[in-house]
Amino acid sequence: MTRGVGVTELLTELPTAVVVGFAVLTQLGDFWFVATVSLLTYWLASAAPVLGDGLTRERAAMVLALLAAAVAVAVSLKVVFAFPRPPNPDIVAAADGLPWPVGAFYESVVTGRGYGFPSGHATTTVLVWGGFAWALRIGRRRQRYAVAGAVVVVVSLSRLVLGVHYLADVVAGAAIAAAVLWAAVTKLGTPERVFAFAALVALGGVVAGGVTRDTAAALGLAVGGLAAWTALDEVPEPTRRGSAVTAVLGAASLGSLAGAVVLLQRPPAGAGVAAALGMALALVLPLVGERVAKKWR
Repeated sequence: MTRGVGVTELLTELPTAVVVGFAVLTQLGDFWFVATVSLLTYWLASAAPVLGDGLTRERAAMVLALLAAAVAVAVSLKVVFAFPRPPNPDIVAAADGLPWPVGAFYESVVTGRGYGFPSGHATTTVLVWGGFAWALRIGRRRQRYAVAGAVVVVVSLSRLVLGVHYLADVVAGAAIAAAVLWAAVTKLGTPERVFAFAALVALGGVVAGGVTRDTAAALGLAVGGLAAWTALDEVPEPTRRGSAVTAVLGAASLGSLAGAVVLLQRPPAGAGVAAALGMALALVLPLVGERVAKKWR
């Protein structure tokens, strides 16, 4: 089955300097980047003027739930379809001619891992950046969605330029994610329900593909988020000092957890537990941060 209709092959012939530029732009849809921005949005919320007025903790938690849904959808559909990525040996080989650390970064980005359909970056970008457009109150709604749409186009194009996806991969990922986003904000409407939806989809991925690091982590993110948000009676709206303390505590605790997972190379089940703990901790941390800030007054 061909999914590229020649687009990927054409774009991968661009100069290496252009490909490196797109390797940087593709980070806008990478998990580390969207997770970091989503967490900061939840921890800071209305205490950060740049995020606009009216951004409640619950609306920010919805973005985290959409992130969990994005991971669940992408991982589960990848193992169901099991379509390979396009071969891109010439793009990977170009890393040898780049200086360190540009070459190492470039090689890590253009070396695709796992299956190719649908594009995880396209799926994640639509759900998370679309979630930001829905949750934030900066400018007009049309402007926010226009910015989100522009990021989706840039990230999706970058996946083709880098040679790690076919055209069908990014189109399908964006379309499926758009349908999930619509259902999440218009039908499900709460973080609990979106986390529950993500858990069901991730469980389907485990059934279809077995317990791998990816399927376990996807299930862990969703279950951890569902358990924590359901258990929280109320998360206080942030104060300037409290949100700052929360962000510092979050960076230290989640950074340590992520480092431990990487260094210890935990088995798949361990990756799932770590993901669950990380999401639960992220949601609960504002309670700790606000209490610590009050004691310092």
